[in-house]
Amino acid sequence: MYNIITIGGATRDITFVTDKGKVIETPENLTEQKLLGFEYGAKIKSEEVFFNFGGGACNTAATFSKLGLNAAVNCRVGNDDDGKSIIKNLKESGINTDLIQINEDRKTGFSLVVVNKNGGDRVIFKYKGASDSLEIEKEEISKTKWIYLTSLAGNWKEGLEEINKAVKENKIKLAWNPGATQICSGKNKLKKFLENTEILIVNKDEAIELIQSDESIKLDYNEINNVEILAKNIKNWGPRIVVITDGPEGAYVYDGENILYSPSIPEKKIDSTGAGDSFGSALVAGYILANDLETALKYGIINSGSVVGEYGAQNGILDKREVEEKLGDMKVSYL
Repeated sequence: MYNIITIGGATRDITFVTDKGKVIETPENLTEQKLLGFEYGAKIKSEEVFFNFGGGACNTAATFSKLGLNAAVNCRVGNDDDGKSIIKNLKESGINTDLIQINEDRKTGFSLVVVNKNGGDRVIFKYKGASDSLEIEKEEISKTKWIYLTSLAGNWKEGLEEINKAVKENKIKLAWNPGATQICSGKNKLKKFLENTEILIVNKDEAIELIQSDESIKLDYNEINNVEILAKNIKNWGPRIVVITDGPEGAYVYDGENILYSPSIPEKKIDSTGAGDSFGSALVAGYILANDLETALKYGIINSGSVVGEYGAQNGILDKREVEEKLGDMKVSYL
């Protein structure tokens, strides 16, 4: 029996660092309020390039394992050097790899991460590769207390059905950080899965997109930019706890009674890659370990604050002792 199984992608990442990017504010576009731009037709040089590991399932498993939980990964890689490197890295991190599938026909997923050296903003060019063929089987993912579900590719609707069955039949608690494809499908297609979700984790842009998919909700510009209003509306769809991150502004947690808020840690941001994974997985780990939302929120903020100070999604992850040393410095507000 695992403490937690993570489900989603696995990638080999190259991080390309440049000081040539410009952040462009586009507040009129509610779901794309900032753009990272480069000169058209230019050749962009980099003095720093990093080779790392990524993918939602692997990133989150790395946090769970570092925090002392027995974690397994359910993902799919190719039968290639990158796939073997990913499995080797997971094993060295103390993560169970028995549920990893090998694809003979497609290459391991790959990401090019372009980081703006001035502020750590980034864009990711992603090739899903073998992750598109992940086959989720209820029996394989049922021997666990928790499931942490990240972005699903390929035939994701069937995968969600299998996860939903496993959760209902085995009383597994589900933490869900949906991917872009799931968010785009809207409330109507996700509601029955949200009803069996213990903790839903989305960023502000994703929360806005979900709300906009429900034509019965009429919010003006100020209301739809209000995280508290977003969280309360999404909570009505079924998840027991709604978590909304707001980038450098911090994160909010709503359990139906209280809204908790914590600002981000004011440390230098080098690379925001993996910030969401490191936050969400640490929050869930903190909740499992302490059974307390305030502590859980602190875990998430502390861990993600460390990860964005390093290049790569899995660098900077803290262990339990390192997180708990910083708990006393954290402030959580009740709104």
